[in-house]
Amino acid sequence: MLDFESDDTHLLLNPRLPPDERARLEQMHAAAPPLRAHVWLSTSGTTGSLKLVALSKRAILASAAAVNRHLDSTARDVWCCVLPTFHVGGLGIYARAFLSGSRVVRASGAPVGGGWNPQSFIELCDSERVTLASLVPAQIRDLLGLRVPASLRGIVVGGGALAPELYEAAADWPLLPSYGMTETASQVATARLGSPDLLLLDHVEARTEDSRIALRGESLLTGYMEESGRPARPPGAGGTPALQDPKHDGWFVTPDIGSIEGRVLRVAGRAGDFVKIGGESVDLSRLDRILAAIEPNAAIVAVRDERLGFVIHLAIASGDSDRVVAAFNERVLPFERIRAVHQVDAIPRTSLGKLRRTELARALGI
Repeated sequence: MLDFESDDTHLLLNPRLPPDERARLEQMHAAAPPLRAHVWLSTSGTTGSLKLVALSKRAILASAAAVNRHLDSTARDVWCCVLPTFHVGGLGIYARAFLSGSRVVRASGAPVGGGWNPQSFIELCDSERVTLASLVPAQIRDLLGLRVPASLRGIVVGGGALAPELYEAAADWPLLPSYGMTETASQVATARLGSPDLLLLDHVEARTEDSRIALRGESLLTGYMEESGRPARPPGAGGTPALQDPKHDGWFVTPDIGSIEGRVLRVAGRAGDFVKIGGESVDLSRLDRILAAIEPNAAIVAVRDERLGFVIHLAIASGDSDRVVAAFNERVLPFERIRAVHQVDAIPRTSLGKLRRTELARALGI
C-alpha cells in the first residue's frame, strides 16, 4: 500500500480499464501540474466524461481520522477490504488502519464482475475475526438471508444510496449507510447502528445552495482534470484542460440535492437524476431502486418525448422482460411506467456497480 506520510504522488487506476481509456487518463495526468503528496483517482464516471481527481494525502488522512472517531475504531479492530484501492472506498480503509493501528485483511474479487463471493466474505470474517468492513449496496443484497459473522460490528455502506427497503431487509446485519464521493476523500456523513439517518462527520461543515449539498472541510479535493471536447488552454496547448478547483471560498457544491437538519444530512438524489414527465418531477434514482429489487440486471433510461418531456424506457440484459415491466409498473405512478423495452448484451456499470446511464443511453442511440 502507498506511504501516506511521503511526499510521493500516485496515480491509481483500475487495471481492467480499456487501453484507450487508460491512455487518455494517463495523458491527463501527464498534463497536470506537479503536486506533492497527492493521490490521483478517476471518478466513477457516471456522466460519460473522463475525470481525474487530485486528493492530498492530508485530505485522505483527515477523512480517515473522522471516520475512525465516528466508528470508535482502534488497534483492536480488523478491517475486511473488498473494495478496490483505486477507489476512495478501498483506499480509505488503509488510511484508517494506518492511523488507528488496526489490521486489514483483503478479500478476493471486485464488487461487480470480479469474483465477489458473499459466502467467502463470511468465512473470511469468521477466520480473521473481522470487526469492520465496507461494502456497496449490491453486495448487501447478496448477503440477504446469510449468517452474520459474530465478530462483525459494523459495515459501512457506500458507493451509492442504500434503498430503505434493502436496509430493512438486511436488518440482521450491522449496516452503517454513508454518503461521500471521490471529491470528499470518502464519506462525509455516516449512520450509527439502529438508524439509517446520515450524521455529518465532525471534519466537515455543510449547507445547501439552491437545494444542492455544499461541503467545506479539510478532506476536500485539491482539484481535478477533466477531458473536454474543447481546449481549456490557450490555442496550441492541446485539448487537455488545466487543473480546475471547483471550490469557492472553500465550499464544494456537490451534484446532489438534499437538506440538513442539525447534523442529519438527507440526500434526495443527484440533480441530473430528476426529469419532468408530463409536468411531474420524477426521481430516476428512486426508480432505479424499485427496479433493482425486481431485476438487478436491468436499468431505467429517461428518453426525450415531444409531448411529455421525457418517458421511461427499460434496458434489460437477462430475465423475463414482461415480468419485469409488469412488476415495475405496479410499483410506480402511471406517468412513471415503462413505455418501451430494449434488449442489451450488458448493462454498463462502474467497478462499484453504479449505472453508467449516459453510456447506456448512448449505446441505445437515445
